[in-house]
Amino acid sequence: MVLTPPTTHGFKLNFDGVARGGLATSGGIIRTHMRALVAAYAGNLNGHSSNQAEAMALAWWIHFSLTRGIRSMDIEGNSKLITDVVKGWNRLNLTIEGTIRDTLRLISGLNSFRLMHVFKEGNRVVDALAALGLNISGLRCWRSQNSLPDHINYLLYGDKSEISIND
Repeated sequence: MVLTPPTTHGFKLNFDGVARGGLATSGGIIRTHMRALVAAYAGNLNGHSSNQAEAMALAWWIHFSLTRGIRSMDIEGNSKLITDVVKGWNRLNLTIEGTIRDTLRLISGLNSFRLMHVFKEGNRVVDALAALGLNISGLRCWRSQNSLPDHINYLLYGDKSEISIND
């Protein structure tokens, strides 16, 4: 394990997906190198597996970043399968093939990035956002830390999620 803060003047993207009781959701957050919130989201993705939710969260956030002119970022997710597949270290799973191909196309629009696997303990904020998605319909996006639900804001304020596996 290595401490991996975002590169100076860069951004850090964390993503997660969960599936429970026939529902799948995703959550994500993007912050500046100074840990300032750019945006956070939680979304309900009915009918998808946790792998599909993870892959969709990654694709959605890369698209979000590109549309806002963000071209350099560190990306962390706690799905080893998704990070390995995107890196080309694991074969494509047919249920997520289309989403992974979209993700690879989106990644080509970045000037630089580091994709890393992070343990669940290092992804607490987006894990909580993805769990929150189970209780909402559609997609909810926050662009201010003060507007986040209290329990998410508490995790974000105290977040020490810099422990990751630098593959």
